[in-house]
Amino acid sequence: MKNWLKNLLFVLFSFIFLGIGIFVAQIFINEKGNPLKDPNFLATSPIDSTIISTSFPSDSTQIWTDDTIQIDEPIIKRETKEETFDKEIKLSSDYLVIIGIFGERSNANREVKKLKDIGYKSAYRFSKSSMDLVSVGQFGKQEAEKIALELRNKGYETIVKHK
Repeated sequence: MKNWLKNLLFVLFSFIFLGIGIFVAQIFINEKGNPLKDPNFLATSPIDSTIISTSFPSDSTQIWTDDTIQIDEPIIKRETKEETFDKEIKLSSDYLVIIGIFGERSNANREVKKLKDIGYKSAYRFSKSSMDLVSVGQFGKQEAEKIALELRNKGYETIVKHK
């Protein structure tokens, strides 16, 4: 069949199924009522059509009780040791060092293997749209730039990208 004929049949069958859906919905609304406009629709029992009321008679009184439970077990306090550090270390790994963008997943996997063989054990592949990207890992800004320079010296083209 020609491509335009397939598209025409697809559109035709889509309208038919849409029409059937609208027809079934109209029958439901006529028999059961419109659930979007009737606030008591869900409160109506399908068997005997009694409405569940959430209101209470005005003369009803309710006694509230205290729901507190007394526990006679001793509280165990654990001692925690405070640790102090001389300088604050900020661990940040917001930068990716990307060394390639591949259309074929096998090429990306091959590049990851090469990187791992030369010592970049954290190298991995990830997909973005229809492409596969290869990264040597996530690092802080300075470390990412340092690793990118190392890779450029080894002949790789690199991109340092903030996540």
